[in-house]
Amino acid sequence: MHFPVMLFFGLSHFLMQTEPASTSMKNLNFLFAAYTIVWLLIIGYLFSLARRQKKIAQELETVKHMQREAAK
Repeated sequence: MHFPVMLFFGLSHFLMQTEPASTSMKNLNFLFAAYTIVWLLIIGYLFSLARRQKKIAQELETVKHMQREAAK
């Protein structure tokens, strides 16, 4: 639990440097931003898949229930 907080504060300090940064340091900032965006997109996609799977499972249970009722 403490690792994400430490990571956030450590990286925010790294990204908020006020002294002039070299080109390679600027590139590292862009690389970090790109990785962050990609991971956020992946996490969002996984949550979307989980939500869809849950909805499909509920629909399947509804169909099974309807089938059982029709068979009676």
